[in-house]
Parts: sequence; structure tokens; C-alpha cells
Amino acid sequence: MKAKLKAHLWTLPRWFATPYFGCSMLLGSVLAGGLNAYAWLGFVAGVLVMAGGHSWNSFLDYSWTGLDKGEVEDRSAEKDYCGGQNIIEAGIVTPREVAINALVWYILSAAPAIYLAFSVGWPVLVVWILGMLVTVWYSISKFNWTHELALGMGVGPLSLLLGMYSVTPNPDWVTGLIASLPFAMLLSFAGLAIDEWPDAEANLRKGVKSVSYKVWECGVDLGFYLTIWILAIYIYQGFLVSIGVLAPLTGITFFVLPPVIACVVFLKTNFRKFAKLFFLIGSVYPVLLLVGQAIGG
Repeated sequence: MKAKLKAHLWTLPRWFATPYFGCSMLLGSVLAGGLNAYAWLGFVAGVLVMAGGHSWNSFLDYSWTGLDKGEVEDRSAEKDYCGGQNIIEAGIVTPREVAINALVWYILSAAPAIYLAFSVGWPVLVVWILGMLVTVWYSISKFNWTHELALGMGVGPLSLLLGMYSVTPNPDWVTGLIASLPFAMLLSFAGLAIDEWPDAEANLRKGVKSVSYKVWECGVDLGFYLTIWILAIYIYQGFLVSIGVLAPLTGITFFVLPPVIACVVFLKTNFRKFAKLFFLIGSVYPVLLLVGQAIGG
């Protein structure tokens, strides 16, 4: 019972991703008007959608695409920061229980989303619904070369726009779209490569088609690949500062650069340990970006 409770409240929702999704939403609110009560309601709605999406993805990867089915060597590997891939196969929860878990998080998210629709404007409901639907795209995206795009859309544009529409019905959504790309690049284009590294051999046999998996299959040095994306994020952030989208104070994110690069360097010495540290330290980047914009904007 204890293991099942932990699975429902902790493992399936994958709260470790909250800094990425949550800071994207709050940055959208800051850019659209500020961190008021409506912004925090949008944050709650969005984080609950994130939790539901993670649970729903676990269900789909087992019952639909089959990536998490089979013997240990034939399914997605379990990570220290994310164990949702194997709890169905391990018998801790059933597929039906996982689907119900997802629906509960979605239903809980409906309360703040509907309140915002009546208080601020109905467009927030459109983004909220798209945030739920993107999970289906994400599950099938691993087989059609849109893997990074699907996750990037969730953590980047959709999350940031949810934050924007939570505080105003007519935000500058173009600014929101271009400001959301650092979140997408960090968690999706860089993060997926390291996240899928232990899964690559097993999932490639099941027909996945994703750049993240090709990094492993083609023998591209993982550290080199990650470093390119990390540098691209900072270069693009500098561009956003130069055109006035982000405040110069967001430059405090550079404090994250040395320890993240250190994690990349040490991946070959202890992959499991430093992959976990990569995501932990990397989650500080969106927090500092948000703080820098909120104070210096």
C-alpha cells in the first residue's frame, strides 16, 4: 500500500519537472502583467496539467506504444529522478489505476482553469486544453521524428502562454512564443538526449525515430551534443536581452553554467549520478531566469 501511495502521489506526477514548467508559466505572467493572484492560479492549473500529463504518458507508453512493456532489457530504463516508466510492469499499479491518476490531476486542474476563464477570459481554456492534448502527441512523437518538438511545445510555448492568458485575455503572444524557447531547448532538446540515453538500445529495437535516440545510435559524443545546446540557450538568451524581451538581470543564469558543464564532463565517470545532477542543477536555470525578469523587468 505504501508503494502504491508513493506511486500515485510522487512517482507518476514527476514533480521534479515543476521548476521547468512552473517557471515558464510564471515568466509568461510576468511578461504579460505581473505575478498577481491570477498568475498563481494559472501556475496551479498548469502544474496539475503537468502532473496529469506525466501520468497519462506513463499509461500511453505502456498500453499504447508499448515502450515500457516487456523484460527489463526491453523497456525504458528507470532513472533516479523519474521512476514512472516501470511501476506498471513491476505490478505496483495497474494501467487502469495510472489512467485514473491522470484524470484526477486533470479534473483538479479544471477548477482554477475555469475560474480564470470567467475572471480573466476564455482563451486560457484553449491553452489549458492544448496542454492536456500535447501528451498524446508526445507519446506518438517518439515514432515520427517530432519527439523534441512535442516536449518543447509543452514546457515552452504552451506553459508560457498559459501564464500569459492567466493574467490578461490579450497578451503579446508573439513575445511569449520567442521568450519560451530557452525552456524548450533546455528540457527538450538538451534534456531529452541525456534522459533517453539509457533507453536508446531497447527503444530503438521498437522502432523509435527521434534525434535524441540517434545521438546514441550514431555514436555522437553526448557531452559534445549537450554543450552545443547549452551554449545555444545562452546565446539565444543574450539575443532576447538585446531586443528588450528579457531584462539584463536575467544574466544571473550564468551562475548555472559552470556546474552544468561540470556535470556534462563527468557523465562518463558516473552517468547515473551526474545525469541526476544535470537535471537538478539545470532546474535552477529557469528559476534564476524568472527571478531576474521579475526583479529587473
